[in-house]
Amino acid sequence: MPRSLKVRRPRAADIRRLEVALEDLPQHRQRRRAEAVLFYAAGLEATAIAQALAAHPNTIRADLHAFDRDGWWAVEAAGRAPAPRGFTPEQITEVCRLAETAPYELGLPYGRWSLSKLRDYLLKGRFCRHLSREHLRRLLRKGGCTLPASAVRSSARTHSGARS
Repeated sequence: MPRSLKVRRPRAADIRRLEVALEDLPQHRQRRRAEAVLFYAAGLEATAIAQALAAHPNTIRADLHAFDRDGWWAVEAAGRAPAPRGFTPEQITEVCRLAETAPYELGLPYGRWSLSKLRDYLLKGRFCRHLSREHLRRLLRKGGCTLPASAVRSSARTHSGARS
């Protein structure tokens, strides 16, 4: 027995608006959500709608619940959020400039950068919101700048207590 949905049926005005807009919706997700609501208005259950639209029943249930909660805006907003913005060439140049600048010139208490220290400096300076060490390493390589390998190794040795 199919799970019952506690979702309101679309009103006649909603159905007319969806039928008119169905062909003009630019994204697949928006069209699928509009079709799911129209099938639901016709009396089909979520599993039958999922089979008709070649989607997972949970996806259809989520679409119907979103329509119940937000109305027409749920269909219009069904487009995927834009991808996070990457680093611009100017930002990559700035990161390389910072990496080539000695930390003590910026008022920091150490003589060489490590990936961790440079990452922490960039995050504290609000240069970016998120940045992993691996991504920072790739940015430096992309900009033609690398941290000296000896600086990273010597930093690791001093933290572990070994002497050179």
